[in-house]
Amino acid sequence: MENQLLLLKKIQDIDIQIGLIEQETRDTNTDVERLSAEVKKYEDELKAINGELAEIENTKLSLEDELAECAERVKKNDERLKNIKNDKEFKAVTKEINSAKKGKLTKEGEINKLNEKISEKLTAVKEKEDKLNNKKAELKAKESNIETNNENWEKVIKERKEEKTEITKDISPSILKKYETIREKRQGIAIVSAAGGTCHGCHMNIPPQAYIQLQKGSSDLIFCPHCHRILYWNSIATV
Repeated sequence: MENQLLLLKKIQDIDIQIGLIEQETRDTNTDVERLSAEVKKYEDELKAINGELAEIENTKLSLEDELAECAERVKKNDERLKNIKNDKEFKAVTKEINSAKKGKLTKEGEINKLNEKISEKLTAVKEKEDKLNNKKAELKAKESNIETNNENWEKVIKERKEEKTEITKDISPSILKKYETIREKRQGIAIVSAAGGTCHGCHMNIPPQAYIQLQKGSSDLIFCPHCHRILYWNSIATV
């Protein structure tokens, strides 16, 4: 049974290596998905801000046209004052000038407020563009990493699986089935060491008789009564 245990330990080492590579692949793909979603989010936000900015600038253009009209009214009425012939006409023209000047001041104030909003939006656009560019660069690096490593990962996994297949030829099918069942239930770890009367998988005490059998190199598989993993005696480790 000792040889079978040694072979199982080799298989477990291979399974762990494969698992780590597969987990790294999943993590990298998850990162790519997350970054892609963040890029899309920033693109949508940037599009929305630019849309708001365009609306503000269009409103500003309209106000500038209205401001120009007010200025033209003031100018024309100033010219009219030069040819005033009576008090009634003077009052009417003066009223028109005051109205045009008031409108001009109002439009100028509204334009100033819009300029502040435009400045704020431009700042927001710059911030979003910086964040978007950073996320795009990060995404590109991740995608490049996948492209660079995928072939190597696939090659290593293939080699490890072939190595595992060769080793399993020398393991009893029933023992291999037990190993695979435990590994599936115990997050990939089916075989653990025992030392000082304790299972190093769950850190619970092993029955003394079972521990003695381990130390003697029993020909039978010894299982932890708590986590049910396959045990082997570690003569070096201590608890």
